[in-house]
Amino acid sequence: MKFRDVHCFNSFQAKIEEGNCKHLKKPRMYKICRAGRCPAWKAGRWEECSVSCGVGIQQRDIYCQLKDLGQVNEAMCNRDTRPASKRHCQLPACVQYQWLADEWEDCLASYRRKEIYRKVKCVDENQLQVDESFCDPATKPPSTKNCRIAPSKYVVLTGELSQCSASCGFGYRQRITYCVGIHSVQNQHAHGLRSVAYRECPVEPSPYIYKCNIKGCSQAATWRVGKWTRCSVSCGAGVKERTVECVNENGLSSDLCLPRLKPDARKIFNVFPGYLHENIQIKKGIRKDGEYLLSVKGRMIKIYCSGMHLENPKEYLTLVKGEADNFSEVYGFRLQNPYECPFNGSRRQDCACRNDYLAAGFTVFSKIRFDVASMQIKTTDFLFAQTILGRAVPFATAGDCYSAARCPQVFTISYPLEMLTFLFYNLAEFFLSFLCFSPDAL
Repeated sequence: MKFRDVHCFNSFQAKIEEGNCKHLKKPRMYKICRAGRCPAWKAGRWEECSVSCGVGIQQRDIYCQLKDLGQVNEAMCNRDTRPASKRHCQLPACVQYQWLADEWEDCLASYRRKEIYRKVKCVDENQLQVDESFCDPATKPPSTKNCRIAPSKYVVLTGELSQCSASCGFGYRQRITYCVGIHSVQNQHAHGLRSVAYRECPVEPSPYIYKCNIKGCSQAATWRVGKWTRCSVSCGAGVKERTVECVNENGLSSDLCLPRLKPDARKIFNVFPGYLHENIQIKKGIRKDGEYLLSVKGRMIKIYCSGMHLENPKEYLTLVKGEADNFSEVYGFRLQNPYECPFNGSRRQDCACRNDYLAAGFTVFSKIRFDVASMQIKTTDFLFAQTILGRAVPFATAGDCYSAARCPQVFTISYPLEMLTFLFYNLAEFFLSFLCFSPDAL
């Protein structure tokens, strides 16, 4: 039902007594209305019976449904009218199967065996044997058991002395004793002997335990090594040595270590010719990082030595023009139209670009790592480098995703003057590894 208020008004729209409107037909104050459909219970199909025979249970899904909306909260439906979700189901009666066990064998007739047997089978309600899978294996009666016949006599036998319980030092030896039961079989002129557990033997065997001492036990020993000495030469093939000694667990000298496991006490090391750090450190007593003249393949080259306070300093080449002109860059800007080349290839950031290249970076170098032993530049050594933007970019590396056209973004690298001739003749492959953004840029 829908309801509304009805009042009597005059020509000035003022509310007055209803008696003044008696000559007029009064409008209806309510009317019948129809709202949306109410939710209703929906029942699914009954599932199969929970058993294959006899009485079981069937289930089905019950849910509250609203037309055009589907399943809704069950609270919207009337609980009193909810259909049943479970019911009993009855199938034909189950055939009864059970285990049937025969009588045990006679222990007296099988005294030589430790176990006796009986036949156990699965039968139906008519006592007819069927396959064992029809019966419950958990309820199957045992088909074997130990045959225990009390002996008529007991005898304790004493054996030989056992071995010592310890392989060295003090231990124990004992005589092994056995309790033997003697069985007499009726109506058969024979006797049976069987070992009996001591807890069943009425005769208490006497303990026969003796101390024994074979020899003194050796202590555990292992090889102990010292630190390697400095190489015997400053360049070329030299020798390093260390102490190797056999000690026991108390740190005392021992001769019980295995010779085949002895570590090396002497090794040959090959020092690259002209590697003079040790001369600078040892002979001149210099422990300060700085520029030093080193002989490399017969040439005196100015090398910056870093980590002089350590055992293995590292060599670096100082770049003459410094960080301003020696940088590696992966350009981060990418053209929206990768097939154009605006501004005649000049480098400008006001292009129609997006700056979202994840591998972009800008790294400046003041020194580069030069490995004298391998004659290689270590491009990923950033000790004397600074990454200004993005990711660290290895030395002599450049790249971009700026354009598919030939739009170079150029970078430069400068070297110490005394290194130019040396690098040109000895590190030609190193020059070939310098990358530019395009052949035009190179």
